[in-house]
Amino acid sequence: MFEMLTAQDGKIQIRLIGSRGELLLYRGGFENNVAAIQGIDRVMRYGALACRFVKRETAQNQSYFELKSPNGRTVGRSVMYHSMQGRDNGIVAVRRAVQNGKVLDLN
Repeated sequence: MFEMLTAQDGKIQIRLIGSRGELLLYRGGFENNVAAIQGIDRVMRYGALACRFVKRETAQNQSYFELKSPNGRTVGRSVMYHSMQGRDNGIVAVRRAVQNGKVLDLN
């Protein structure tokens, strides 16, 4: 399920929540609900494609992923994981969750 909420800076953030209630992916900085819905549409479209996920690691050996559009823009970013396996499981969970398409507006 997707959640839309207003951040402290007044901009809209989208979050993809997994079946167990865990945060899988987020993106912020949307000016209005229309832009946020378009962001959700991009996450749904590209999140179903394994080739759109870019796996990354921090200098502190934490793993995360970014969901990229075909033009290279980041559509969403994951939370930090303690292992590469956790990150890979997160990608599988995103690919599963985007099939739902439900949106909860928390504004």
